[in-house]
Amino acid sequence: MLSTRILSGLIFTVLFLLGLFHHAFGWTMPLILGATSLWGTFEFMQFGVTRPTRPFLVVALLGAVVLLADGYWGQLSHALLIIGFLTTCALGLGIVLLESHVAEMAGMAVLGPLYVTLPLALATIIWRQPALAHNQDAPHYLIFLVMVTWSSDVGAYFTGRMIGRHKMAPRLSPGKTVEGFLGGILFTVLVAALMKIFWNNVDRIFYWPEIVLLALVFSVIGPIGDLAESWLKRSSGIKDSGKTFTGHGGMLDIIDSLLFTTIFYYAYLLLFYSKIHHLPAALLNK
Repeated sequence: MLSTRILSGLIFTVLFLLGLFHHAFGWTMPLILGATSLWGTFEFMQFGVTRPTRPFLVVALLGAVVLLADGYWGQLSHALLIIGFLTTCALGLGIVLLESHVAEMAGMAVLGPLYVTLPLALATIIWRQPALAHNQDAPHYLIFLVMVTWSSDVGAYFTGRMIGRHKMAPRLSPGKTVEGFLGGILFTVLVAALMKIFWNNVDRIFYWPEIVLLALVFSVIGPIGDLAESWLKRSSGIKDSGKTFTGHGGMLDIIDSLLFTTIFYYAYLLLFYSKIHHLPAALLNK
């Protein structure tokens, strides 16, 4: 199981880096984002006491595609309109089909793309942000987000296996321990600091206080995202959100932390770095 996780992680890392930095492999990023969005949305639609019927599943998947496409080409400038149409279509479908569980099914059809695809669309905006892309900073902003978020998962996993004794949230996730959580925080800060020291581009785009702050926040928000997805599974009587070749369980089991940290990360860049689609020139000289 561990060897499968390591191998799949290496394969993803290679494809991810090639998509970010090699023009000939630029197609891999839309492929990764699109597959992740559809797969994750499909898994989310399996949660709940009543499983949505195929028409609601189609509405949710189409909503995910349109939302991600708007992030890719339009920087989510039509997001509110898309959400409005998605809500109208889901509820209208319930009326046409005379669905007795329309509130639950329509709610899942709307919430699925928002929960899974919206953070991925925000990550897409960061990656394709013109001012950053022109100065070759965009890939490094995205790499920092992914590596620091998953460092929390890795640190918590191995620390918990080695010295974990005290359960952190047994009702939500019996395997999580306080020792693992603290180990995840320390490992996250360590990885972020090493990136600051040895990765020139990361050193240039973030100051030391930002590095520490983001690492600490990611190491707290990431586990919350993990626990949220765990509770969704438990409330639905599901052990894993699905199955993938990675050995991690389903797609949502892999990206649950990232879905939460991406929202905070984008908000941080938006608030403190002016408008994300027009960052100040001073930022590029850090």
